[in-house]
Amino acid sequence: MDAAPDAFPVNDLATAVVSIDELLRTLGLDRDVIDIDKISYETGIPVDRVHALLDGKELEPANLQESFQQRLVFLRETRLKPGGKRYTLDEIGTGAGISHAQAGYMLNGKRSPGLAVLASLERFFAVQPGFFTATDRQALHRALQPIHDQLTHLALLKGKGISDLAMRSGTTTTTGEDSKLGLELRAALTVALNQPEPEKDDPEVRELTDKMRSLPSKSRRRILPLIQGLLGLVRAEGDGAVGDSLTHGH
Repeated sequence: MDAAPDAFPVNDLATAVVSIDELLRTLGLDRDVIDIDKISYETGIPVDRVHALLDGKELEPANLQESFQQRLVFLRETRLKPGGKRYTLDEIGTGAGISHAQAGYMLNGKRSPGLAVLASLERFFAVQPGFFTATDRQALHRALQPIHDQLTHLALLKGKGISDLAMRSGTTTTTGEDSKLGLELRAALTVALNQPEPEKDDPEVRELTDKMRSLPSKSRRRILPLIQGLLGLVRAEGDGAVGDSLTHGH
């Protein structure tokens, strides 16, 4: 199995962790808001190894063959069929375009797949391209990007000055799940949109609020879901949507 080229400079993970920790301190939060189990699920990296990497510990790089086998076993145990059962070797083989025996050999660590088979396995299990070929550091760095974006938006919504954080904001890829961080974002947006008199040192919040309040009700109802979607916010079942008071003319 060929090694993937380094997608990120070696120090990018350390830089991202430092920046996230700085944002957390600015917001009065700690790492408890980061869903480590979700990161492990997305990357296939064991929880204890995620914690170690976040703490800056120097870990022995995983052997490519062993890493592939561990991640394949992990996917088979966590990406289950609708009925809750694991995929059979025949189903994995058919999905990846290989034989039942080849699927078994790979799960047992006795065979190394080519890049085409790796890509087929990633599509079959519906994971991101590079799931098998990224190093632990690369995979964790990618998983931290949406967390950084969420924290950046939270800082903006709470009126924090983030220009001095030396943080480079990436593409917005926030999540609407009710994680601790997601709940913090939802609460901040609620405050921002319903604040009657924004603070003078919060121009972004004031501009957003003024523009929303100046729109006709019908326009507000069309635009509000776009804002919620951009920030990855969803309405919890049984709860009022964020900004309901705006759409009702308050």
